[in-house]
Amino acid sequence: MSDTSDRSETLPSEEMSETSPPEELVMSLATLSVDPFGLSFDELDSSLVATAAAGYTGVSVWPFNLGMAGVDVPWLVDRLEELHLTHPVAEAAFGWLNPDRDAAAAEVSNLVSYATAVGGRELVAVTMEPTLPPMGEVATRFRTLCRAAADAGLGVSMEFLPWTGIANLATAWEIIERADCDNSGIMVDTWHWLRQPGGPDPDRLGRIPSGMLRVVQLCDAPAEPPGGMDMATETMTARLLPGEGAVDFAEVIGIISDSGASPIWFPEVFSSTLAQAGPQIMASQVLAATRSVLGRTQRRSGC
Repeated sequence: MSDTSDRSETLPSEEMSETSPPEELVMSLATLSVDPFGLSFDELDSSLVATAAAGYTGVSVWPFNLGMAGVDVPWLVDRLEELHLTHPVAEAAFGWLNPDRDAAAAEVSNLVSYATAVGGRELVAVTMEPTLPPMGEVATRFRTLCRAAADAGLGVSMEFLPWTGIANLATAWEIIERADCDNSGIMVDTWHWLRQPGGPDPDRLGRIPSGMLRVVQLCDAPAEPPGGMDMATETMTARLLPGEGAVDFAEVIGIISDSGASPIWFPEVFSSTLAQAGPQIMASQVLAATRSVLGRTQRRSGC
């Protein structure tokens, strides 16, 4: 690996402090690339620099992107320190429902090791399976994941994806209640919130204890998928900036804020169009839109 000093810069702490927002705002790094699954070294490093320069407090890097870029975890840890960025959320545990328990345990162990190395405090749990085993079995497997995370001092936030077996907030919350783990919680992604079967569920969201609302991913979507696009394609290529679509941010953020929760605010705008402008421009665009919806919600609630 060659020296990065000729391709990027380290931001002084004084400059970072001038632009750091009051909230914990974390950039999903993969969103800054046209191809989120194939970051080169230059794309990875320039995206980290752009994230710091824009004024985010932290970043989330998918572990496999390090291998794609030809770097390792110690390199990332050093780079985060240079740029004064945290890495509070590690994404994601996909295989916790795998009936091969050894394979499931190995995946969890690798993710826990990664989260610990980068100073994380929260894992994300998702499934890509279209259907679920019996709910009792799902809860047992989720409990196993939570216990492995707890041994390392980590929490686990469940994310629901509308095209999977955990399609909505109601299903995610049922699993969490059945598993009954002190370190479990909910991730609310506002794109998934809008697209979940049956639409937004403010009543259920309002009943979730504040301490279990720990991560909120912010993005937007039109009321209907553009051009009949399937959800899996839309979610990875055609999300909108917060405030540009049909998500009622005053409602969803208001419920979360009124509960007393202090989540990690986590912009995640997968947009092939926005990413073409490059990470410096896109990172600033996403941050400005995020601050705008958060600010409007705070003013409406009198905060």
